[in-house]
Amino acid sequence: MPGLSEELSHFVVSPPQLICHEGEPDNMRCCFIFTADFSGFHGHFPGNPVLPGIVQIMLARYTAAAGKRARLIGVRRCKFLHSIKPGDTVSVDVKPGRHTGEYQAAIACNHIPCTRIVFELEHTGAWQ
Repeated sequence: MPGLSEELSHFVVSPPQLICHEGEPDNMRCCFIFTADFSGFHGHFPGNPVLPGIVQIMLARYTAAAGKRARLIGVRRCKFLHSIKPGDTVSVDVKPGRHTGEYQAAIACNHIPCTRIVFELEHTGAWQ
């Protein structure tokens, strides 16, 4: 999907921000609302649009990178629990994993757990 990374920023409700919990100082949160005209819904699935898994992984990467460029190295685990539909309020919470560059993401829509992802990033610099 060409240009999808750039398109994501148009659907940010609240930009990535540091969420400080006692004992967990590096948690990040970002919220999104995707309208039915978001290109990620086109063809996935006709008559029953669902936010694609690759877009959810991109949301986790976007949140973990906190406005900087980051290259996805790999996805260690990904579990889809609930579908995300157009108009849902999507919150993405990311915290550092056990290893350097590893992150754990919890994605929810309308406060319902939707996706759990463990992934690895390489930070590559600032957005241009």
